[in-house]
Amino acid sequence: MKLTILGSGTCIPNTNRGSSGYLLETPSSKILFDCGSGTTWKLEEIGINYLEIDHIFFSHLHPDHTGDLVPFLFATKYSHNKEREKPLFLWGGKGFNIFFNALREAYGDWIAPDGLNFDELDEGTENFDDFKITATKTPHTESSLAYKVESEGKSIVYSGDTDYSESLINLTANADLLIIECALANDSYKMRGHLIPDEVIRTVNESRPKKVVVTHLYPECDEEKVVETIRKNVGVEVIEAQDLLEVII
Repeated sequence: MKLTILGSGTCIPNTNRGSSGYLLETPSSKILFDCGSGTTWKLEEIGINYLEIDHIFFSHLHPDHTGDLVPFLFATKYSHNKEREKPLFLWGGKGFNIFFNALREAYGDWIAPDGLNFDELDEGTENFDDFKITATKTPHTESSLAYKVESEGKSIVYSGDTDYSESLINLTANADLLIIECALANDSYKMRGHLIPDEVIRTVNESRPKKVVVTHLYPECDEEKVVETIRKNVGVEVIEAQDLLEVII
């Protein structure tokens, strides 16, 4: 599997870090996790035809994770001299259908390309052609989910936005790669629903993934070098997320 980070930042404008978006390529599927602002044009930048995306899984419904969904679907509906050749599936947690139907009410058929399917996911495992995905609830919003993808004997976990969570630790146990948020630089920034470095360290040390990508970084996280702090306190490889960075699993 290959992971490409399309957006390693947050809702705060940052020329180095776009809003959340992650491309995962399995042998026969192209999967997006979240679709924050700029995701669609970044696919073009890395040479991926956006019409080839099979699934988009949303961790939750905040704008920095969903903001490019309307542009993505509009470009799919009116793809000019290109044509989508396979179905597109959108997935989210509780409330996703209401959310998407509200977008359809606002934009109508402009965001209703042929072959579009959407539905909500419960906690549990779903099997697809060449991968399976397990969703578990996390403490951020009512709709928030973390995801584990398994394919080719490898496993990747995407935390989405979350506070410290036993459910995330259980989902991550011994995974090959954990993509985990660290939105807050230290204790003085702590707020419910996001992680600080100490909580990331605790999560990694308790779940023992083989490799970690730290992402969803506010500017102060870069200023205070939170990834270095995490790296010094865990016994696994820690990668600082960067837009357009590729990780092979």
